[in-house]
Amino acid sequence: MSQKRDGCIILLVDPPEADKIGQELKTAFGPERAAHVNSDLLSSAYKLAKGFGDAILLLSYQKTARHPDLTWLDPEDPGFLEVKNTASEERIRDAFRLAFFTGAKKAVLISHLSPELKSEWLSQAFDAADEKTVAIGSNQDGSFYLLGLTQQNLKIFETPGFSQGKSAENLAERVKKHKLAVFSTPETYAVASEDTLRQWMEAKEALPPLFQHPPLTEKPAPQESKKHHRHYTRHQETQGQPPPEKPAS
Repeated sequence: MSQKRDGCIILLVDPPEADKIGQELKTAFGPERAAHVNSDLLSSAYKLAKGFGDAILLLSYQKTARHPDLTWLDPEDPGFLEVKNTASEERIRDAFRLAFFTGAKKAVLISHLSPELKSEWLSQAFDAADEKTVAIGSNQDGSFYLLGLTQQNLKIFETPGFSQGKSAENLAERVKKHKLAVFSTPETYAVASEDTLRQWMEAKEALPPLFQHPPLTEKPAPQESKKHHRHYTRHQETQGQPPPEKPAS
């Protein structure tokens, strides 16, 4: 088995439909806007995971009649694990089990709601996870954005409730009860409010062009980044003003 297949990144993907979006996002942004925000977050996480060269990617996806495949996420139409159990914890367990069944020695689940996740943190999680150590990444609100483990440690999922409330703390307590060590990746934030959404938008706009995703192939229209930001802002028009006319020569 190649070294790449020794590791597996798991990403849970939901179709861009308002009734499939998590309640927290819908409460924060409203159903329609939440679907747009969620799709952009998924796109960012997918590009990071796809570009990580040291692991295969497993996508857990609940297809619908409107979105039976993942061409809306990637024109290459990546394969996916079709969701059988819609309950989030069952879905997580099923994804980990499949990752190990297909030959992975380590698997790392990531949350698309934490857009500041870096490839270095993925590398740290894969390096740290072993029979005696579980890798956990925490958000500022106490939820987890990363969970890395080996097949032997699937036992931390034996009882329900591991993803509720301050899930990072819940998982850490379970890990310690099984006499295992916790490796913590750097703390970050989850997009779940206007403030954290603004924080992400500002971070994206601050990136130099070399690090923006995807790279620009042509000169952007005037005020492009600001128009993108307005797409998420309440009580403002969704379309930017037309560019000024050029003076006659």
